[in-house]
Amino acid sequence: MAAATVSNRVMSPTLGVDFSATPTTQGFTLGARAWSPDAEYVYVQANGAITLGDWVAIDEDFQAAAGTKALADVGHTVAFAQVAFADNDFGWVAVRGRNINCRLASVCAADVALFTTATAGVLDDISTSQTKIAGVRSVVTITNSHASEIIANYPKIAESP
Repeated sequence: MAAATVSNRVMSPTLGVDFSATPTTQGFTLGARAWSPDAEYVYVQANGAITLGDWVAIDEDFQAAAGTKALADVGHTVAFAQVAFADNDFGWVAVRGRNINCRLASVCAADVALFTTATAGVLDDISTSQTKIAGVRSVVTITNSHASEIIANYPKIAESP
């Protein structure tokens, strides 16, 4: 048997990527993927200001905006900003993994379903008139609104209750 060649091997263009950088000039192909020991990230451009910990909705052009019920209801990809972005900044958002920051509403329980809220970028365990985000759970119960640790397993828009 002949030795295999490596000509079809895909080399990552993201070696040494800085997941905390949000430059104003594009450094990678939009939609590129990269991995840290804890999470998988996708490269996006901010479509509006994004707060650290916001859940974000990513459209087909890899434009990310602080997530809202309206954006969830049209089926955008779900991810989580691990740094703050100014409008039009480029950077990496987490699409799956552990030790991920997410802004949660006050008094949010651990290990229960999470839903959109009336506040852009914030998730909660209250489902009233909101849209479920499947595949994401808070690690701890919180008693005041803040960025909390979540586990995300390729989260997606699930359903409206």
